[in-house]
Amino acid sequence: MTVERFFLERYRDPETYEKLVASPTFPLIRDLEFKYKLKVIRPTKINTVNGGMEEAWLLGHNNGIAVGKAYMDSTVSDDNKPQFAFRTPYYSKERGRSRQDRETLRSVKVSSLIASLSRHNVIPSLRDMEAGKTKQVKVGQEIVSRQMGSNTKVNEFTTDEMHALLLMALGRSPNSDWVKVDQNKCQVVLDKFEEADRLKKEKAAESQRMFFSPFWMVGVDEYGDYLIGKYKLTRADDGTVCCESIEAFNRYRSYEQVPEIVPLMTMVKVAYEGETHKAGVLPVLDKYDTSLDAVFFYSTRPTHYDHAWMITPCST
Repeated sequence: MTVERFFLERYRDPETYEKLVASPTFPLIRDLEFKYKLKVIRPTKINTVNGGMEEAWLLGHNNGIAVGKAYMDSTVSDDNKPQFAFRTPYYSKERGRSRQDRETLRSVKVSSLIASLSRHNVIPSLRDMEAGKTKQVKVGQEIVSRQMGSNTKVNEFTTDEMHALLLMALGRSPNSDWVKVDQNKCQVVLDKFEEADRLKKEKAAESQRMFFSPFWMVGVDEYGDYLIGKYKLTRADDGTVCCESIEAFNRYRSYEQVPEIVPLMTMVKVAYEGETHKAGVLPVLDKYDTSLDAVFFYSTRPTHYDHAWMITPCST
């Protein structure tokens, strides 16, 4: 057994490894690594269902996306025997006293808990976890589009005016006082429609530049750890859009471990140093910052599992 086997790369520490091996939770972590290749990210704490606090270990796939926490729960057994426990937000039992209880599986035997995890497909795959993160690119696209303005065409004509326009379109003249066309209004509405078309093309070009060419996707969790990967969107012949991995996610303690993004991240740090809500150096907000050529977004406040995100085009 070695530290390389059980710990995520860049998170290997001999002292923490010794703590892990001495932990009563180690038999569970050993089997989770053997069956699912889950790696230890860091020691942490967890609140138990009965209001206690236990030592826990945050585990994730090789790409550093956190999956769940392994720990010994000494608060729920009727015979005072500690139980091996695994909690993940990516699974929920049908019944339980609370959300925490529904997200947790326990057993006094490691083998029984591993069997239960397997039977209920509790551990999401590396591929599914990566896909879950990259699906959020769509949120970034929507923010860019929304901030560029609305290109919706709104019908501003009354039914009588529409009647008149239909007659004219068919080569016939309006034939009454109430079925007539105000040409000035037609020009105003036409100008609005032309502007909407121009903006639609501009949005499409910006989306192509930012998302259908290689871009950096940078996420920060509540620890200040970074998930960094390089991706691009592709469109199939049937119009389906998918996210292609160029450099899959990896977890880093600091963005400075990825030299290519250091200049931009330094500018982000300076630009948002006064922002109230931040994770790492990223602001926790929905915004397309044209001066930095980056879009920031989030779905929830950063946690062990959720991130604040930034997308920016890769340098050519």
